[in-house]
Amino acid sequence: MALQLHQCRAVKFGLAVVAIAMTTGCVTVYQPLVGLQRPIALDPQTPTNFTDNTRVLVRCHPGDGVEADVLCRNVRSSLTKQGAMVTTEVVRASGKVAAPDRIETPPQFIIDINSKLIHHEDSAILSLLCIASFTLIPAVEEWTFGQEIRIRDAQGFLLAQQSFQERFVESFGLGVWALNGIIDLLIRPKSEQVTGDGYKEEFTRDLHGHLAQLLYNAKVRARVMNSFAPEPSPEKPKGTAP
Repeated sequence: MALQLHQCRAVKFGLAVVAIAMTTGCVTVYQPLVGLQRPIALDPQTPTNFTDNTRVLVRCHPGDGVEADVLCRNVRSSLTKQGAMVTTEVVRASGKVAAPDRIETPPQFIIDINSKLIHHEDSAILSLLCIASFTLIPAVEEWTFGQEIRIRDAQGFLLAQQSFQERFVESFGLGVWALNGIIDLLIRPKSEQVTGDGYKEEFTRDLHGHLAQLLYNAKVRARVMNSFAPEPSPEKPKGTAP
């Protein structure tokens, strides 16, 4: 009887361990690498950044591990909230444009965004140790993405260019999840918490902020260049001597 009781307790304990292991979450850390860590002067939350009839065409080029459609929609939403009039195009690998937005007036600025997966690493050894330890030893997976952004005027002149890179490190395990969950609950502000989807908001804020700053810089450069353009000479009345 005692043996059966001990066996029953052992089974219950094993089931509890498996249940805890299955309910552990992921901890994802966002790390800005190239360009995104620089300070910017423009606030992407300001609705009056581009209210002076700024017309923009955003063209998203596909890349490995990147959903160009989603990227275009997010960028359009961000710039529209800042006052710009935005249309989007998704350029397929064949060079064809997929379902472009209707353009009523020609854009003043054309933004080309090339985004791709640069590096992906998933340690098989850590994954096996994670399973063997019931996730007490975390499994780690990381991705590095890059974006190349070019902004041109309606004539195709390059006004601004910038490269960005960022890394996402995801850890799966009971120990790392519980520890960071406690730190998130007691210490970290909501914008810096790593046990939820805060990393997505942080990256989106950085990318959209730098993109808005790049567009603003392109507008200033275009305005300066246009100020040096020669003014058209006035037409002479017909019948007058040269």
